[in-house]
Amino acid sequence: MNTDLVLCLFLTFSGLQDLAEGKVSRYVTLAGLAAGLLLRREGMAFGLLAGLLFFPLFLLRMIGAADVKVIAVTAGFLGPARGAAALMTGFVLGAVWSLARLLHRKILWERLSYFAAYIRQITMTKKYVPYYRKERDGSRAAIPLAFCLFAGTAAYLFWERLNR
Repeated sequence: MNTDLVLCLFLTFSGLQDLAEGKVSRYVTLAGLAAGLLLRREGMAFGLLAGLLFFPLFLLRMIGAADVKVIAVTAGFLGPARGAAALMTGFVLGAVWSLARLLHRKILWERLSYFAAYIRQITMTKKYVPYYRKERDGSRAAIPLAFCLFAGTAAYLFWERLNR
């Protein structure tokens, strides 16, 4: 079975759901994790490591729980080199989208000053508090990261096939 195709199906569902609803169903992420365990067994160990690496960003509410699971599934399916390249492509797309959104909404300096104050607060108090809270921050600055990871992985896999 072509595991890249299975990964792309998972990423399509999770990415489009994140784009449409602003979140990814736990059933979609569980299906991706189950498929990875079934098809990639040992490879999913790297996925677990990648998920653990990004888990602190979830604890600080900089990314969502589903984003961590999407990262883990992607890394588990693709392995270290391909997974890192695909995820990096997705993160770059997310960064560009985020910057464009902040500039379009004219809130770039507001968010940068908020981030600087956040870093100053956790540095001085040594207490880690959530960076993003929807009830306080709204959705003006949030982007659908799972969609960006889907698009980045698809672009990476497409580029990889072109260069074979």
